[in-house]
Amino acid sequence: MVVGIGLFVLGLAGTVWGAMALFNLRGTVDKAVARRNAVRAMTAARTMDLGLTEPSRLGGWFFRLMGGIVFVGSPLLALAGLVVATLD
Repeated sequence: MVVGIGLFVLGLAGTVWGAMALFNLRGTVDKAVARRNAVRAMTAARTMDLGLTEPSRLGGWFFRLMGGIVFVGSPLLALAGLVVATLD
């Protein structure tokens, strides 16, 4: 029963996160791209690798794609959690 409830909660959380990334609610994708570029700049400064100073090729489209995949798959995880919780 605990596993089923856990799967259900993770499915709901994944659905919310996927919707935020897919539809760029509250600038989620923009923040993720800025965070990725900041990490690359810090790594470039630490390792002295000038190739990392360029912005990442994975722009906002990558984070929207991942959000879409999570948005579609998470309700299935929540449904599996409900099934497991009711079978116990």
